Amino acid sequence: MISASPSFGSGVVRWYAARLPKVLRRPGRLLGFLTACGMHAVGHACVALFAGGIAVAMARMWEVGDGRSTLLGSDRSLGDDAFSLAALGLAVLAVKAAAGVYASYVQALVAGEAGSELRLELLDALLAVNHLRRPRHGDQGADPSGTPARDVMALTERVQEVEVGLKQGLLGGVRAIAQLVPLAVVLVVLAPRLAAVAAAVLAVFGVALGRLRAGYQRATRREARERERLLEAADESVRHADLWVSYGAQAKARGRVGALGGALARGAARLEARAAGMSGANEVLGAAALLLAIAASRAGWLGALASGDRLLAFAVAFFLAYRPLRELTDSRLALARADGAFGELRGVTEDAKREHPAGGSEEPRDWAPGALEIRGLRLQRGTSAPLSLRAEPGSVVAIAGPTGAGKTTLLRTLLGLESPAAGDVLYAGELLGDAPAGPAARPFAWVPQEAPLLADTLHGNVQLGARDADPGEALAPLGAEHLVGELQNARLGAGGRPVSGGERQWISLARAIATRQPVLLLDEPTSGLDAQSQRRVLEAIARLRGRRTVLIVTHRPEPLGIADVVVRLEAA
Repeated sequence: MISASPSFGSGVVRWYAARLPKVLRRPGRLLGFLTACGMHAVGHACVALFAGGIAVAMARMWEVGDGRSTLLGSDRSLGDDAFSLAALGLAVLAVKAAAGVYASYVQALVAGEAGSELRLELLDALLAVNHLRRPRHGDQGADPSGTPARDVMALTERVQEVEVGLKQGLLGGVRAIAQLVPLAVVLVVLAPRLAAVAAAVLAVFGVALGRLRAGYQRATRREARERERLLEAADESVRHADLWVSYGAQAKARGRVGALGGALARGAARLEARAAGMSGANEVLGAAALLLAIAASRAGWLGALASGDRLLAFAVAFFLAYRPLRELTDSRLALARADGAFGELRGVTEDAKREHPAGGSEEPRDWAPGALEIRGLRLQRGTSAPLSLRAEPGSVVAIAGPTGAGKTTLLRTLLGLESPAAGDVLYAGELLGDAPAGPAARPFAWVPQEAPLLADTLHGNVQLGARDADPGEALAPLGAEHLVGELQNARLGAGGRPVSGGERQWISLARAIATRQPVLLLDEPTSGLDAQSQRRVLEAIARLRGRRTVLIVTHRPEPLGIADVVVRLEAA
């Protein structure tokens, strides 16, 4: 889990350093990447050298056009010189391109694997705080810190920024430096004093650009917060579209999303312009460094002026340094964005760590039937007085009360997702106390009000808490076996086959039944259903009498009709 990792929070580069050995440990991957980077870098330096040679040969040919001694031998023409150097350059470029392709492949692969690991670590951290379903209202145990949009952003865009930081930032920077080293050797060999002056000029301007990058990093964090607000507003607009239509407020909802989108577009445009400016500045600075170096040489500050041939070759070779210099700046910008995103991820996981300890083992315990007892239980949220009840094995208990009384908070407290303010919960005489959430420590299966679906098949949804469950057997007690044939292997949930409210309830109930947990906790199981669907769901729940203990939280009168015991939450 991220929050438990000592490297998390100490900077994105340190996190990369901790993860890279793991993703590069496969035989040959690291060696192949380094070899490809080396071949690509040497190839770039050779291309610069050949380009300088071709420029010198062409300059001589245009000036004299005779058969004097050439670069490659006294019996060759200057045209032959240029042709031979071009042919060698072509061969080197082919090798350089192949090496670049492989290095880019490894870069993307390593970054993707590291990003996938980070995404899973982050998801583990979010699940470990027991936010299996974030409550919709404050009376349902909601913690106002954090939002679903923030968590979605963390799992998608911010993890992607960290991936790009590894691919284009760290590994891309390594490749850029690898290209600059042999190129610098070529420049030093051609004209050492000119190379020294140019390097000094670039170093001075590099410090100035470093300060600009700090402002860029702050701007990326602001943009991330704007994206979060836009995502949240868009989510609200889509999920509650029927409400906006009923109020005739489509224009207002649309205007809110449009305003946030416009602000985000302007901020993103400024950010892109700043990035392009800093990237282009390196090319301008490279040209300025070359100009100043040649000017210093012409003024005699560097001793004797270099020969025309060497000066031309140096200028051409130095010009080819613009690309790795630009890539180096781009890598620094990618690292700045990644560090900003990493800071936001750290905020998400630190918030998570403060809320609750991690849940228990995923392996369920084989719970025997027993009585559920609640003794003087006082909830952290809600208006209800302390509650006491005893539910015998196989009974159906309905818990009624007005909105805000704490009905959902009661279920979350039983599940271990909330801590009680006072009182005890026992099952079969065993005190549950501070037992963590999960089937290893608590005998409950939960059907939340919104009946969420996993983006998976019917089998995947029913087997969520029991890997060997048969969906047909789980749906049989509900009289809904027909769903197996109707849904077959269709993907349900996000981006899949549309599912009606009644089908959602069947699948959620079947999922709970499949766990074989002895106590089912149902939160408003008929909410949002029409009269016929409600009747069928209640008949299915009634058929569970004697097989499972069922606690139904409801504010509607119909579920009370199938209950053996009705408990009303009274105000304190």
